[in-house]
Amino acid sequence: MKLPKIKEIRALLIDLKKDIRDDYRASDDSDDNTPGMSVTVGADKNGNWSYQTGDNSYTGGAYGMPFWAVISLYRRSNSTELARDVVNQIAELQWQ
Repeated sequence: MKLPKIKEIRALLIDLKKDIRDDYRASDDSDDNTPGMSVTVGADKNGNWSYQTGDNSYTGGAYGMPFWAVISLYRRSNSTELARDVVNQIAELQWQ
């Protein structure tokens, strides 16, 4: 089984940070005051992947993929660490 490349996910996260607006939140928690967004990355066992931001319900690029990783992305997030987390989450699901 193939996994998404960390450097590709990292590049995505760096790019998405530019889109975080002051009123965006990564969660529905009323105490969440930090601008951020939820990012879902979906992948298949061939290393193909797609993503969606915000609500990860029944639509979006990741929805058709069998393995999902969900993270919270903030302007000051370490994109490399989050990319590793995404790949690790997907790896855990693929090997189950």
